[in-house]
Amino acid sequence: MRPSARHPFSFSFPPSAVVSQPGCLPACGLAPGGEAAGLVPYKTSGPDCLEVSFEPDIVQERRVRRLRRQVWAAGHLHRFACPRGHRENVWFVTLTYRGVDDWKPGHISKCFKAVRKWCKKRDIPFRYVWVAELQKRGALHYHVAVWLPKRIQLPKFDKQGWWPHGMTQRVIAKNAVGYLMKYLSKISPFHKFPKGVRIHGFGGLTQQARSICSWLNLPSWCKQLYGVGDLQTIKGRRVVRATGEILPAMYQRVFHPSGMRLYPNCEIPERWADGPYSSIDRFTSGSAV
Repeated sequence: MRPSARHPFSFSFPPSAVVSQPGCLPACGLAPGGEAAGLVPYKTSGPDCLEVSFEPDIVQERRVRRLRRQVWAAGHLHRFACPRGHRENVWFVTLTYRGVDDWKPGHISKCFKAVRKWCKKRDIPFRYVWVAELQKRGALHYHVAVWLPKRIQLPKFDKQGWWPHGMTQRVIAKNAVGYLMKYLSKISPFHKFPKGVRIHGFGGLTQQARSICSWLNLPSWCKQLYGVGDLQTIKGRRVVRATGEILPAMYQRVFHPSGMRLYPNCEIPERWADGPYSSIDRFTSGSAV
């Protein structure tokens, strides 16, 4: 499976957010009509720079778009992880707080730690995706999708003591990922989440699946050059796993009051012909954590 127009696997800028600006930097020492020694020039097209807005609604839109990609990918990767011939249910769980201001850091991670321990006793992996949502009354609550074999029934989180902070509900869902995506689409700049709260997460993916999710979060120019698992991030820098090469920044950032402009330091490469999953076969270990 490769990214396509139907699958949100890469960043995209709306036409209003990308404008052409004159006077951009020269392309990595390439002389007009020629090429620098040791460099292979790439064809490039499109604007000379990218205009990135810091307007709250646009920033929130970009954030939600990234979250939707991650939730969509993690949910479908969990579905593909079901062994052939096995059947499983996806349980949709809602975790609600009693009070509006009851949220504290560590509540959700402590809950998942208890569920993971319960799954381990039954020799099954704890595979899940979750998103946070604000209710109309202003209280935070969580929606969780959990993948379990059909023979296993998920107990109620509050009855088990996993969620002592309020009520819980759990049902078998036909389209749990779709429900999670719907809740993410409701997030707006007017939603004021508590400071420090995470609004999505996932777990139980294989190493191969985690590598795909990490690749989705790379900048577009990295995804145009490298496949899944080719890069790692060390102290904010992109490093090629095979060679240890530290990639230089593709853009120079120029800030202005309403945002920033990204001027390319070199020519923007086209997407490579083999596609982003060409190197995924090196990830043969399928252990989940």
